[in-house]
Amino acid sequence: MPRFTHNVDLIRRVLFLARPYGRAKLGLVFTFSFTQALFQVIGITSIFPFLAIAADPNRIRRSHFGTRFLGLFPPMEDRQLLLVAGIIAIAGLLASNAVNLLAEYVRTRYTQNFGHWLRVRLLRRMASQPYSYFLQRNSGDLLKKILSDVANYTNGVLLPLLDTVARALTAALLLATLFLVQPVIALSAAIVLGGFYVIIFRLLARKRREVDENLRISVSGVFREAQQMLAGIKPVKVHRAEEHFLNRFSRHSAVLARTGTRMPIFANSTRYLVEPLAFGGLVVAVLLLAARGRDFSDILPNLGVMALAGYRLLPSLQLLYGQLTSISSVRHVVDEVYGEFVAAETDKSIRPESISDVLAPARPLRWSDAIILREVGFRYPGAPLPTL
Repeated sequence: MPRFTHNVDLIRRVLFLARPYGRAKLGLVFTFSFTQALFQVIGITSIFPFLAIAADPNRIRRSHFGTRFLGLFPPMEDRQLLLVAGIIAIAGLLASNAVNLLAEYVRTRYTQNFGHWLRVRLLRRMASQPYSYFLQRNSGDLLKKILSDVANYTNGVLLPLLDTVARALTAALLLATLFLVQPVIALSAAIVLGGFYVIIFRLLARKRREVDENLRISVSGVFREAQQMLAGIKPVKVHRAEEHFLNRFSRHSAVLARTGTRMPIFANSTRYLVEPLAFGGLVVAVLLLAARGRDFSDILPNLGVMALAGYRLLPSLQLLYGQLTSISSVRHVVDEVYGEFVAAETDKSIRPESISDVLAPARPLRWSDAIILREVGFRYPGAPLPTL
């Protein structure tokens, strides 16, 4: 239950961040994702008439589906009918791939534009803060939030989450299509493949949490150490302290290198295990159909649909698993971006209408007679004595 609540909280935070950018834009992305899944099914089912005609033209002419399909065209010979069915199959596959590419573009464009909007919004809010705000915060941490955290959030959480929705819809519709063709095989595939991915995902949960924690500490560390050394390069050179900062930077960078090596293994290792499992399941399905005395002309269309559905289903399941692994490995950036965004949006000390005044160009001073300083003083926040 805590893990379920944790995942629900992740989705709630993502929606909270995306809502000000525009609900209509997000709704358009989901619409394209559903259309993508629907056209994947259309592309797969479009090959069924071609395989059925190639196996036994006379049988499809006698079937109920064949009668309705042939009623859409003028009378044709078997060779012409096979040519038309082949053209329809190719057109269906091309259409599904074109919609797939368009949906990928829509999701990528949405996430990149959202990242641009979020970076500008956070930086504008930071720029409107008083000088004391920056005295209490490390500039490297602020720079990390604007650049690294937003980029990791859009590319490591938001885009994979949108891809997860699209892949889940595609997998669900493909399994539904398989269920219409072979219910037992479709149900068995759903249980075996789904159970396989769930077990592997649960087994690697602790490793992914370690990756998430290492990334959180190391990414912040490399930004902080590099910014401190370069911002204070004059005293660093004077005191010959380059090696001190380089050693601190190198420790964080080495952790990033080791972590970056492990992440692709967690995301892609299941693919090399599931492919033999899926192919073996297809072979078993064919042998079972043949053992029941099914004619080859009847097996071939079903086999073609199952093979093509598996060809589209396995990448969808693998990408779904990989995207969930990516999200769980960098989910600390959600907390970083969400915390900064909420703090900026709920800051009562700055009114929204005053931001333009704070960021407006300063009026030039007009000199008249003399410069007089009276009762001038300054004390850092939290300091016991005034500095000036």
